Amino acid sequence: MKPRVLYITHRVPWPPDRGDRIRTWNILKFLAKRADVDLVCLADEPVSAKTRKALEGVTRRLAFVPHTGPRRYVRGALSMACGRTATEGLFESRQLRSIVRVWSSTAKYTAALASSSGIARFVQPPYLQSSARVWIDLIDVDSQKWLDYQASSRFPMSTVYGLEGRRLRTLETQLAANVDRLLVVSEAERELFTNFCPTAPIQAIGNGVDTEYFAPLTIDPVPQTCVFIGVLNYRPNADAVEWFSKSIWPKVMEKFPNSEFRIVGKSPTSEVEALDDLPGVNVVGPVPDVRPWLHESSCVVVPLRIARGVQNKVLEAMACGRPIVCSPAPLKGLDVEPGLQLLQADTPDEWVESISRVFTDKCHAEELGMAASAWVQLNHRWKSCLEPLMDMIQRSHSEPEHEIGVSS
Repeated sequence: MKPRVLYITHRVPWPPDRGDRIRTWNILKFLAKRADVDLVCLADEPVSAKTRKALEGVTRRLAFVPHTGPRRYVRGALSMACGRTATEGLFESRQLRSIVRVWSSTAKYTAALASSSGIARFVQPPYLQSSARVWIDLIDVDSQKWLDYQASSRFPMSTVYGLEGRRLRTLETQLAANVDRLLVVSEAERELFTNFCPTAPIQAIGNGVDTEYFAPLTIDPVPQTCVFIGVLNYRPNADAVEWFSKSIWPKVMEKFPNSEFRIVGKSPTSEVEALDDLPGVNVVGPVPDVRPWLHESSCVVVPLRIARGVQNKVLEAMACGRPIVCSPAPLKGLDVEPGLQLLQADTPDEWVESISRVFTDKCHAEELGMAASAWVQLNHRWKSCLEPLMDMIQRSHSEPEHEIGVSS
């Protein structure tokens, strides 16, 4: 008899067009080949027939919980006013609670997995009516992200971000004492967590990349072009392209007057859209397929000043064999060697120097791309990254049941 897993996600896992969806979709596919999976997910946008069909193909039971509109932000503010995290309020859902109660009272689950601390409570009593092992995929140490926001913001938002970060850290510590396993996306995130919670039952399960979909192509890129790809209403991405466009790109254009910086991604903010007025900056916006933009650009830039976990945009560009210039923050979750698989830049002068080298030294750019692709093939294929999940399922399936709410 196959194991049965309850999987709760904070966003619909398909299409896999952003970081959290890429991870949850690949975890779902991996689990579906080895267990019967019941999936319930919060839906912050309309669910298309194509999305429903894709998810029905990998689940035994499926439910979407509508989660749109301004009321969720009101719940977030009220949650913070009541001494909890805004994150918990943002993801609060009576319908989700009800589904978990009903499903877990009628099905014998081997394990219950939730994606993110914001929905972790739904796989714990009193909502989870089951003796299943409880796993929380934190993905990143979310508390640190908010503390990073605090450090880079002005009053009054710095105060709000700091409060959210401290409360999330308390929540994360409580989760460590009440669940069977916490998951994060990298060893760097695991080490960060154990610094403030040394006894946490935490394990790093890294992100992979579809190396067949994101594969190198033998085409000549457009000369002197850089591209950034990411969801453009996500604060770290918006901050990155604004800083790069205003602080770095003018210096690049002094050396390469015909160069172009392309900003590709869905949901650009008004501030990001305004960057299109700057010389040499092209805000492309959403595209159906990012691969042509990767392959047709001379250089992929990742100028993130705030970054947690593993950046899928870096892995995808590496898999495509593209030369990359990256800031230090996104590399903390990757065991790469700057100068071998990609170039690292921090100061404006370093950025200009690195981009100039990619633009002018075609052989070096090709060597970086080949080394990057080979490194991803060796270290970040989804099957090998997620193999520890199979060990967790097998152990849980063979172990005796434990009391609800008691971690092993």
